[in-house]
Formats: sequence, structure tokens, C-alpha cells
Amino acid sequence: MKIVKKKSNNLDFQEIIDTPETEIVEENITLDESFIKNRALIRMDMNIIQYPIFSKNTKRKTNQIVKYYFNNNRDTYITVTPASGYHIPGEMEEKVFIVLMKIMKDKGMPQKFWVTLSELKKELGLNTNRANELIKKSLLRIANTFYSFKNTMYFNELKSVLKEEITRSIFELDIVSLERKENAEIKAQINDKRIKEIYQIKISDFFYKNILAKGYLVYDAAVLLDIESSTARTIYMLIEKLRFNEVYLKIDVMYLIKRIPLKYDKSNIGRTVKTLIKSFQELKDKDLIKNFVLEKEGTWENAEVEVFFYDFTVQDKQQRFLMI
Repeated sequence: MKIVKKKSNNLDFQEIIDTPETEIVEENITLDESFIKNRALIRMDMNIIQYPIFSKNTKRKTNQIVKYYFNNNRDTYITVTPASGYHIPGEMEEKVFIVLMKIMKDKGMPQKFWVTLSELKKELGLNTNRANELIKKSLLRIANTFYSFKNTMYFNELKSVLKEEITRSIFELDIVSLERKENAEIKAQINDKRIKEIYQIKISDFFYKNILAKGYLVYDAAVLLDIESSTARTIYMLIEKLRFNEVYLKIDVMYLIKRIPLKYDKSNIGRTVKTLIKSFQELKDKDLIKNFVLEKEGTWENAEVEVFFYDFTVQDKQQRFLMI
């Protein structure tokens, strides 16, 4: 509960804003190297694909701040902070963001660009009556979420990871009403006269310069959006990056669990592994991978996944990554 004092006609009054108390949740996604067989993976520079930008938690709470720790010293972390009255971005926001990246790329990579709900709805393939409402809420949720990076953000100009803590949002959002007279010039440029408002997206400098070119822009948006499971989508982006130009990749189960990240509980890790298997099966069913084999010797902490790719995907990947 928050009480805000305001003045009206020189009289003091109180406006009561009923919002849940802020809650901070900490998640340790530190990779214990003693369990990891492929050490090369954990020494790779991270980018947006390996950041927990969009939560996999389907039970996110309003006003809940999530802090992800990447090491035992707790000096390498990312904090995700929603605006008051919001929860952190999840699967719907990830899909909206992917579409925004596609539109930005199609427009020639401008840092600032206009979109309409109709464009976004079409790209997302949403036909529900609540589509506009869902998309607008997702845009607001992303724009009003702030990410704090400590020893986790690669700064392109310095060619190194920033040591100090920085806080940024992904983009700024301006909602422009086309019914206002001052926006008549903008309205004249819109062919569909049924559209009442448009959305100006301005990618923040830091994300624009340091992350986007190394992240979602190298993937086919249609392919990503066709993947139903958010976990499968993240796995696909990770393994596509990690396999380089190979048609085979062997990756630790613990690496995947921590990097996605998924809930990790030693006493119930089998349930999490089932989620991984289901996600890999979806990728196989969609021919995004040729096959996968789960290898377990002893505990799940020592398990690995062998992933096999089709030969033709090597050239396809090279073309996509060279375009950026």
C-alpha cells in the first residue's frame, strides 16, 4: 500500500494507490565447473541469448524483483526490476520483442521506428479478441522493466565486460494518439484510417550498440515464433550459437538448466530434465535438429545431451550470421 499526498484547490488530500509490496527473489544460476565436462562453453562471452531477459517462470508476481547470480562471490549478476504494478517480462513479451527485432531489421536497422498493433498482431499470428490488449500490455511491460548488469554486460567500445553496475531499459515507448490535431501529419502517413494510435519504439543506446547485433537479429523470427515452448526457443538459440559451424554438439544438462534458466532442485531434478527432453523433442519434430541423445552416467549433474544437426543447416546458419 502506498499513500501519495496531492493538492487540489489548495487543499491537501491523500490518494491511496493499492499495490503489492515489493518482493526480491534471488536465483543462483552459478555453474559449478566440477560438474561441467565441456569447459569451453562456460568461458564463452555471453550475449542476450544467454541472459535471463525473459523469464520462464509462469508464476511471476506483480512487483517481484528477480536477481540472478552467476557466481558464488555474488559480484556477477543481473537484476530485473519491473515498474510498480507490473511483473517482469515473460514468454509473451519475448515473442513481442522478437517481432520488434524483425520489424526493425526490415526497416533497415533504425534505432527509432514506428509500429502499429495491427503490424504486431499480424506478425505474431494472434487472432484472439484480446490480441491488441495483450500486445499493448507486453510493450508497456518491456518498456517499464529495468535491467541492472554487474560484471555481465559486454561493452563493444571497450571490447570487454563492464565492471561497474549499470541499469538500462530495453527501449523507450511513446504511444501517439492519431485523433489529436497535433498528430495530423503523422496520421496522414497511415493508410489504414481505422488505426487510432501508433507506437514509437526507441531502442536504448546500450542495448542497440552492444547486444542486438549479437543476439536475436541473426535468427529467423518466423522460426522462433513457430516454436511453441519458451524453453525450447531458448535451447534452440543457445545451441545454434554454441555449435559454431558443426553438425554435432555435446552439452551438459546442468549448463542448460542454469543458462535457460530452469528451476533447479537436486531432489527433483528429474522433473526439470523431463522439461528439457520435451523441448528437444519439439525441436526435432520441427526439423530444427536432426536428433538428440541424453546420456546419463551416475547423477543428473553429470548428464549430457548429444545434439545432431542436418548438414544443410550449416550453410543456412553461416548466411544468417554473416548478414549482421
